[in-house]
Amino acid sequence: MLQTEVTQYIYEIVMGENPSCWYRNPAEGELQEKRPVEDVSFYDAIYFCNKLSTMFGLNAVYSVDGITDVTKWNYVPHKEYKLEGIIGQNFYANGYRLPTVEEWQYAARGGEDFKYAGSNNIDEVAWYFKNSGNIS
Repeated sequence: MLQTEVTQYIYEIVMGENPSCWYRNPAEGELQEKRPVEDVSFYDAIYFCNKLSTMFGLNAVYSVDGITDVTKWNYVPHKEYKLEGIIGQNFYANGYRLPTVEEWQYAARGGEDFKYAGSNNIDEVAWYFKNSGNIS
């Protein structure tokens, strides 16, 4: 598992575009290198994982109808909403993949048994509507 979310910068290098709604121009002071990519579907994410795996010479984890080569999936990232075919996952492949629910929960808890990531008090570790100062 990566130490941080996939950044807009890395995503754009791999995929050739940045679909993020919260893109900021580096001239405005927010560097996209540090902002996580968002507005990405599950299908976009597995496409990205396979493409990144291939870039590093690793075995792709995901397949559609048994095909791991994303260029043969008949899917255009960020333009389509459904990937046709049966999606498979090779658990023995050494490529990049999305974390399982259990892996995600373990990482979010940081190995601790808190209700939230790092605390039982949500206000200590999260920014959400109630504590954001948003009055709308």
